[in-house]
Amino acid sequence: MNSVKFTKNNGVGVLTLNSPKKRNALKSEAMMLIRDLLYSEAKSDIYALIISGEGEVFCSGADFSELISIIGQNRQNQELQSNDMSNLCDSIQNFPHPTVCALNGSAYGGGVEIACACDFRISVPDIEIMVPPAKIGIHYHPAGIKRFLNIFGQAVTKKLLITATKISEEELKGVGFFDQIINDGENVIEQAHSFIKRVKELSSEAVTGMKLSINDIIMDSVHDDVLDERIEKALKSQYLEQRLKLIKEKNS
Repeated sequence: MNSVKFTKNNGVGVLTLNSPKKRNALKSEAMMLIRDLLYSEAKSDIYALIISGEGEVFCSGADFSELISIIGQNRQNQELQSNDMSNLCDSIQNFPHPTVCALNGSAYGGGVEIACACDFRISVPDIEIMVPPAKIGIHYHPAGIKRFLNIFGQAVTKKLLITATKISEEELKGVGFFDQIINDGENVIEQAHSFIKRVKELSSEAVTGMKLSINDIIMDSVHDDVLDERIEKALKSQYLEQRLKLIKEKNS
């Protein structure tokens, strides 16, 4: 798994895209390996995940040399609305713990969707994004469009996809893409650690449940029985029991 590095530090997993000479473009095999890693770490003891990249670009999306397999050519009709990048971003969005995209540089194509699939975005200054499928002749997959609409809104999503225009940092600030832009000289992964550490002190049941419920609502995939199960799990948690006990002792 040379194209991807994974480490753990103080309960936070750090997944780093590690092909800087290729602007961290992802081959199908790397995407599947990341999905396997996410599946494994969903059951581990980490409480958050940071995704970043080596070099000057965060991620340039799918590896162009594999584009035919990525866009679904020669697949059955029912598979054409999904692809390896779509499945990867689904896995990131459905990861049970909070995710932070630590943008070490600009993002392009599927790299933009990866950033949108994360819960939060911390970035170095002076980045840009661009999603170029219209230049190639590709219709972007629907789940990705929905992720873009959620983060950018309708106007910027149309500009991004229909005109294949580069979007500057200033415009990205205006639509709330960033949760934080770090100062020159600061380390983006260190700042991502600092940003997400507050989650460690909160109820894991409530955090995970609300994160997944928010994303289900965004993607129009809410199931009432699943929602009820998440609410009940938080209500039955030891965390809530302990907090209620402290409140009772304080007020007595």
